[in-house]
Amino acid sequence: MTFEDWKILAGFQMRHHGVFSGFVRSFKSHYQRRFSRTLLSRYITPTSQGLELGAGEQTIAPVAQTLFSDAYATHAGAKSLAHEFFPAETIPYPNEHFDFLLNEHVLEHIPDPIRALREWKRVLKSRGVLFLFLPHPERTFDRYRQVTSLDHLREDFDRGSTSSEDAHWDEWKSQVIDRGLAPHYSQYDKQASLTGNLIHRHVFVPETTRALLESEGWTVLEVLDVVPDRSDSFAVIARVSR
Repeated sequence: MTFEDWKILAGFQMRHHGVFSGFVRSFKSHYQRRFSRTLLSRYITPTSQGLELGAGEQTIAPVAQTLFSDAYATHAGAKSLAHEFFPAETIPYPNEHFDFLLNEHVLEHIPDPIRALREWKRVLKSRGVLFLFLPHPERTFDRYRQVTSLDHLREDFDRGSTSSEDAHWDEWKSQVIDRGLAPHYSQYDKQASLTGNLIHRHVFVPETTRALLESEGWTVLEVLDVVPDRSDSFAVIARVSR
């Protein structure tokens, strides 16, 4: 993290948590995700400009070079870095606008991942880089669920799957909520869970994510089965091929 990035992030944290607590949070953020920041730095130059979808209160992206967004202002809340709000499948920026695109634990919530990936490719410049961090089912509450197949994702795309559909609800409820594995989601009823895209509609593993990206014309650069500073996750880095 550069000093400029730290100043921006520290200022944000101090405004929302007070001077002392904000300073501590920004300091911890730098050291707790050093591996992931270093990983990104291998592909992001000092002049790169990027987009983070589903931004939270912390980020591994270079703050001064990144636009932070979320699909829902209510998800983001006052303490989120997000300051623009739009769906991940409909980004209000022109073709080939960003040098990189980052999201952590976003793709699994999206009803139509293929549509999203095509939109992400649209807004990335030639040789632009996509950083995907996804929950690994073996290390999360998705452990009893079936991995989503490429055929399933293609069916979702062909059907034009939307957030109001309940096609994934029964499995999510029986394999996650009813098992008591995600109590923070159990407070939401079916309607709120679906329309707010709170549920994990799809389950990814490194192999299927690589296959999905390659089938959509991305060049996969790296696949990490475990992210050391986010142990519930795996990561895939891919480049636009034009």
